[in-house]
Amino acid sequence: MATGWLQLGSTWYYLKSNGAMVTGWLLDGKTWYYLKSSGAMATGWLLDGKTWYYLKSNGAMATGWLLDGKTWYYLKSNGAMATGWLKDGSRWYYLRDNGAMASNTWIGKYYVNKSGVWTRTR
Repeated sequence: MATGWLQLGSTWYYLKSNGAMVTGWLLDGKTWYYLKSSGAMATGWLLDGKTWYYLKSNGAMATGWLLDGKTWYYLKSNGAMATGWLKDGSRWYYLRDNGAMASNTWIGKYYVNKSGVWTRTR
């Protein structure tokens, strides 16, 4: 009986110690993964309830800054996509409702530069 990670073709699955297929969130060591209802490991963007997550090509849940195409996103330490104002270190950023980092624009009375950093107030 197979247990643990199992690759069938190009799809990965995770089987419990009793051989049962896992679905939903899985913590393996210190890394979170998401297994779809089919048991297949998810990659890319995942909407779970009302929260967006990003799963890397190896299935691991991403945290921190993520460049997807030409757009920057920020994923909190729990993996949830951030929106609104975000303080990272000593810098402030604005993440739109879709999670995309704003740049070269005014957000109300605040200006964010091409790097997305708040630089001045009107």
